This record gives sequence, C-alpha cells and structure tokens, in this order.
Amino acid sequence: MGNCKENNGISKIDKAILEINKQTELEKEEKFIGLIIEIIVSLTLKEYYEKSNKISKIQSDWSK
Repeated sequence: MGNCKENNGISKIDKAILEINKQTELEKEEKFIGLIIEIIVSLTLKEYYEKSNKISKIQSDWSK
C-alpha cells in the first residue's frame, strides 16, 4: 500500500503526467490546425484581392 501504485500498476504521479502530456499534445494540435486555417484564409484573401484589383483596373480602363 505504501508504494502509491494503483490496481493497474501505474502510479498516480505517472497517470497525472500522462494526462498532462495528452492535454499538451491536444493543445499543440489545436494551435497547429488554427495556424493552417489562418494560412489558408490569408492566401485565399490575398488571391481574391489580387484578382479583384485586376478586374477593377480592367473596368476602369473600359470606362475611359
């Protein structure tokens, strides 16, 4: 009883460490996914603005 072991052979400290590691990995995955989304949105908006600027230049040339 004095060895702090649970029934499955993993100590409470080890179990807490595993849980913290799991939580840290989940947070890293969420940040990574957020970063990927941010990159995709930025690139999409950049492409959209570049295309819309070309269209507005062509339209302004037509009105002359």
